[in-house]
Amino acid sequence: MTALLDTRRRALRASLDGITRRVNALESYADQVAQADDRYRELQQIQALTDGSDDVLDFLARTAGDDLAVAEIEGMTGKAAAVADAFTVALESAKEAAVIALPARKTA
Repeated sequence: MTALLDTRRRALRASLDGITRRVNALESYADQVAQADDRYRELQQIQALTDGSDDVLDFLARTAGDDLAVAEIEGMTGKAAAVADAFTVALESAKEAAVIALPARKTA
């Protein structure tokens, strides 16, 4: 009887050891799958970011165009100020010449 029980115990122990190895293997597999899922999500995020990069590049190109336009407008503003200064000088000269050339009006 003892021999029969020992045989069954060994069989149960072997079965339990086999189940334990399978559970350990499944846990290892589950860890690997979880890591693969994490990497896949990271890859999807990177792809989503790079998919929008054309929009960002277009935006930056327009911004560079704005910088060039602002520089050109500032140059035109400087030229307009120089023209306004020249007109102011010419107007002052015309006023001075008018004072000299025209007789003073008498006011009653």
